[in-house]
Parts: sequence; structure tokens; C-alpha cells
Amino acid sequence: FESDVCVGSGLIDMYAKCGSLEEARKVFDKLPNRDVVSWGAMIAGYTLHGYGLSALKLFQKMEQEGIKPDRVAFLSILKACGSIG
Repeated sequence: FESDVCVGSGLIDMYAKCGSLEEARKVFDKLPNRDVVSWGAMIAGYTLHGYGLSALKLFQKMEQEGIKPDRVAFLSILKACGSIG
């Protein structure tokens, strides 16, 4: 999976939806090339399980690396902001 961003993104999404955020993050961190889908899957996973601050930090890192967010990432960040208060 490390060489295939599509497979990696799918694994991130699967682990995150199942509540295994540590496993999702391990896959995310091992991906040599991350695209907006992999970033969005990890951000959505954090948001889904109430880790709004982690989602925001990852969103900032995504922007620093020059990845432009898509609508999934934006919606996840909006939900994360709502969960933080």
C-alpha cells in the first residue's frame, strides 16, 4: 500500500470508520505521496470520532504542504470546528 496512494487512502478511510485511528494514522504516515483524498480521509476520521483539534492541526499541515482542500476536507473541518466549540 505504501506505493499506491489509492489503496493507502482506502485503508485510512476503512480504519478510521472502524474507529482504529492509530492504524489509520500509521498508514497515513507511511504514505510517501499523499493526495487530497488521503488527507481528507484522515481529517474526516478524526472529525468522525470527536478529535476536532487533531483534525484542525492536520488540516493546517495539509495547507502548509501545498495541498488544496476539496469539499470533503472543508466539510470535515467545519464539523470539527463545531465539535470544538
